Amino acid sequence: MAGRVADEAVFDAVLAVIAEQGYERATTRAIADAAGINEATLFRRFTSKENLLRQAVRSNFVGFALDLDAPGDDVAADLLTIVSYYARLYETRGGVVLTLMREAKFSPEVAAVLAEPERLLEKVDEVILHHQRRGALVVEPPRHTFFALIGPLMMRSFARRVDRLATQAPADPGAVVERFLRGHQR
Repeated sequence: MAGRVADEAVFDAVLAVIAEQGYERATTRAIADAAGINEATLFRRFTSKENLLRQAVRSNFVGFALDLDAPGDDVAADLLTIVSYYARLYETRGGVVLTLMREAKFSPEVAAVLAEPERLLEKVDEVILHHQRRGALVVEPPRHTFFALIGPLMMRSFARRVDRLATQAPADPGAVVERFLRGHQR
């Protein structure tokens, strides 16, 4: 008899299937097949597709620890922490991130699941505001600053998703921060 499929393998499967098919079109059967388990087992362990996605997203956040509790006085170091986190996230999960961002507007289930990552963005906003108050960054809405900072990472992920021939190397977080600071420091 085959052993129990680890939760992480099921989480990888649900994120891969949703990245390819979208949340609404991703069936629990397709997810179960990708994970190598029975669909009934999927429901017994996770109760619903929404709960499975929620647990998969949580598991990925645990794996991508981002320590933003105490921003320091070094704006470059704090931004490097943020960029490094998102570079890793987009390199490994960029497809599903873009898919879920797109679908959250139309799907209450996806929007509910993304409420937890939104709290992480609020911490990022606090770091940006800290450095704006110190005079180290241009004052603008913090989310504008955030998107300007990670925009190059998102675009690389998007380009690889829509252009199978795209050959961009992964972004160098240090170079991204350096270029960003040239245009956003006060």
